[in-house]
Amino acid sequence: MPKNDTLTPEMLKILKIFGLGSLLFVVVLSFFDGRRANNSGKEISILSITDAERLYFNNVRGIYYDQENRADAKMMVYRFGKRIEGADHPILNLSILINRVKNEAYIYLEPSWELDDFKIKIEVAQRTDTLSFSQGDKFSHFEFVQQLYPYLSENSYFTLWDGSEWRPILQDDKERVALRIPIKDFLRLINAEADGFEKD
Repeated sequence: MPKNDTLTPEMLKILKIFGLGSLLFVVVLSFFDGRRANNSGKEISILSITDAERLYFNNVRGIYYDQENRADAKMMVYRFGKRIEGADHPILNLSILINRVKNEAYIYLEPSWELDDFKIKIEVAQRTDTLSFSQGDKFSHFEFVQQLYPYLSENSYFTLWDGSEWRPILQDDKERVALRIPIKDFLRLINAEADGFEKD
C-alpha cells in the first residue's frame, strides 16, 4: 500500500486553526499571571526570604544585633543589641531567626518573667484595646507582632496582665524602639507589607 505523506487542504486548515487557537490561549493566560506556578513541590510561605534579602540583613542590619549560631537547628538567631535587659518590670524583646535550610525568617517574642501567656491592655485616643498572646508556632508570634506594632508609634499607655495583676509595660521610649526596629528589619527581610507596618 503506497504511503501518502502529503497533507490535505482540510488537514492544513485544521492545523492552522489549532495552532492559532493555542497561541491565542497562551497570550490570554499571560494576562492572568498574577500568581505564577510553583513547580518546586514546596508551598511558598509569607516568611520566605531570598538570598539578596538575607545578605542585606546579614551585612547591613546584622551588625546592630547580637548573633547566636544554633547549629543544631541550622538557624541563626539575632537579638537587637540595644534591647532592654534586667528590668524590675516585665519586658518584651524580639528575636529574628533565619532558617538556612528552608530560606525562611521568623520573628519570636521573648517576654521576660517567663510569661508564656499574657494580655496587653492599650489605652490610646480615648479607647482601650486588648491583645492576647499565647506561646505557639511561628505564625502566632508574627500575628501578635503585627497587632502590636501600630500602637508602638502612637501615644499609647500599655499595661500587661501577668496572671495576678496589671503591670505597666513599654513606658520608656527605649523599650518601644527596641521593638520597632527589629519589626521593621524583619519586615524588610521577608519583603512584606502588613497592616500597620511601614515598608522602607
